[in-house]
Amino acid sequence: MTSLSESRNSPDRMQAKITKRGSEVSLRETFFQLGTLCDKFEHYLPLYEKWFGKFVNRAPRILEVGVQFGGSAEMWYKYFGPETEIVGIDIAPRSAGTSFLKVIQGDQGSTAFWDEIARTYGEGYFDIIIDDGSHDNVHQIVTLQKTYGLLRDGGVYWCEDVHTSYYKNVRVQGGGLRNPESFIEFSKQIIDVINEKHTKFAIGVGKTPAGPHVDPQLLSLFRKVQGVHFYDSIVVLEKGEPLKFNRINSAPNMAYNRIDNPQAEEFTQD
Repeated sequence: MTSLSESRNSPDRMQAKITKRGSEVSLRETFFQLGTLCDKFEHYLPLYEKWFGKFVNRAPRILEVGVQFGGSAEMWYKYFGPETEIVGIDIAPRSAGTSFLKVIQGDQGSTAFWDEIARTYGEGYFDIIIDDGSHDNVHQIVTLQKTYGLLRDGGVYWCEDVHTSYYKNVRVQGGGLRNPESFIEFSKQIIDVINEKHTKFAIGVGKTPAGPHVDPQLLSLFRKVQGVHFYDSIVVLEKGEPLKFNRINSAPNMAYNRIDNPQAEEFTQD
């Protein structure tokens, strides 16, 4: 199930969206016109536009962890436009919800809680997932592990305030530079998932000796990641089928042999 199904993208509906633009002003302008309190770091705003701009007027389905007073939900609704659907998770919400925001009270560190959310919404339901919750490293890791499957192909996973990965013995658990329990260190492993095939095949050489290889559980969980991006205090994942690794050249009459231009099945280690 995806959020942009055929029924949601009928020609009449798409035309209606085009004529009812959700955001005629910048997200920064929208932010300072909010009627509800919202607290962000300034450099997040242009990055929101960079990663979420493609969903404007597309009635995205958003899962937001940490809604507090509901200010960010108001911002998303005004930015993305009519029919935007936001499901907000908070352990102690201060918003009762609105016509566009459904608030669910729950602990983002609880795998049982996320299992219930998965049963309610199903695989690939959301276009955008935003973790702005407790900022505790273990909570961020659990949330990514348990909700990534709820994100559709083409969707964006965004975790902010990951500077807490560097907080050692301050406020959160698992922090500190290069602490293997931090969210940043966990996220770095996804880079290896993206490049996993290169641990099994060397261009111009062929299959390489066995090991070390990427954890099979990570491969299963993040098999649909096209890119992982790191900014100051932010980690962004692009979900989708892995990019094809196919060598091309500018001389059409010059052919590569199978070693120089490997096929997908050749990346498998026997």
